Amino acid sequence: MGRALRLGAWLGAAAVVGGLAWLAGDGLDDAGRDRLVRYLGILISATIAIAAPHVLYPDPRARALQLSNPAPRRLLRYLLGRWMPLPAVLAVPALVIALGTGAPRWALALEGAGAVLALSLYAFARTAPIGPRVLAWERLEAGGWYRALYTWSPPIRFLVPDPYVPQLLLTGEVFLLGGIVAIAGQGGGTGAGLVASGVLAGLAVVLLLRQAGAFDRAFWTTHGVWADAFRPGAGPASGREPIAYGSIYWAPGAIRPSVWAGLRSLDRRLPLGRVAVGLLAIVVAVHAMEAPAGVRLAALGLYVVGMNAAVALTASEAVLPGAFAVRLGGVARWTAARALMNLRWLPPLAITLALLAWVTEVVSLADVAVWSGIDLAVAVLTAILVTVLSHVRTRRAVA
Repeated sequence: MGRALRLGAWLGAAAVVGGLAWLAGDGLDDAGRDRLVRYLGILISATIAIAAPHVLYPDPRARALQLSNPAPRRLLRYLLGRWMPLPAVLAVPALVIALGTGAPRWALALEGAGAVLALSLYAFARTAPIGPRVLAWERLEAGGWYRALYTWSPPIRFLVPDPYVPQLLLTGEVFLLGGIVAIAGQGGGTGAGLVASGVLAGLAVVLLLRQAGAFDRAFWTTHGVWADAFRPGAGPASGREPIAYGSIYWAPGAIRPSVWAGLRSLDRRLPLGRVAVGLLAIVVAVHAMEAPAGVRLAALGLYVVGMNAAVALTASEAVLPGAFAVRLGGVARWTAARALMNLRWLPPLAITLALLAWVTEVVSLADVAVWSGIDLAVAVLTAILVTVLSHVRTRRAVA
């Protein structure tokens, strides 16, 4: 049942991003499709850079792995198997745009999908064993240059604890490399893009081969680092104020504890506020540039789907244990709670569209109403689906 649900979720995600990609690429000429694939490559680079530590760690099967104690190479294959569905889904837009929105462009499809897969392998090879580096920074065995820098100029210091600076720097590194691959393709053509992707993939393979023999040490250290980081009041999230119960005043009192528990769990796992800002920036950019209608619709669809789909994380045992969820309420209560958790992202979208309607001619007040209604419907439907699936899984686990 668990594997079937995961497979269905990944196939559903692939269908959604494929549909958005088709909408964005429909009607574009070959040059427009080239640009779109490479612009999406930059956006996907940011997604991979941010997602890597959150997808890989902490590992949900850590206890079973401790009992079976797999060999380092087997552990590496296991973690790589957990990671690869994400780049497989993220490669779909390039394939759809290159092959499904006009005359098939096989070289462009290979360039776009290859860039995503190469960058994903590199992000995995650099992120999966980062735990020892984090511990070295925590023990003051590394990072002296950074501490000296912010001692000399305090504003330079990042808004994360010092031990987590390596991951922050790695996020920028992965995003930069993804941008370089996309720019190489745009500036030098498909051949240059393929060469850049091949070089990056080769580097990733070399890194993985070097780590394979002792991957178990790196895996368990990194798992411990991120398991500690995502605990309440610990890790990189400790620089932000946790969601206070009093700030959920907009939720009815009967379901306020459930809404608060869900939002607090999500906030520890993923900084959704920053994701929302990034997606809204894309919406503003494509409307300000008066991009083709399909691109604008795809950007809005990405915000609606992305922000509402995040509530699926609350169905994870690592984020919100099923037994705890059952104690707080049943299906109806959690459906309402998850719907309200999603609806907190409706006002930013409505306000952004209203401002665009004021300063541009590509958005009207009718668009504000239509997209607000779409977001409301998706919020409720997502809440129903996630709650039902979570309830079924919990009942099967305790039956």
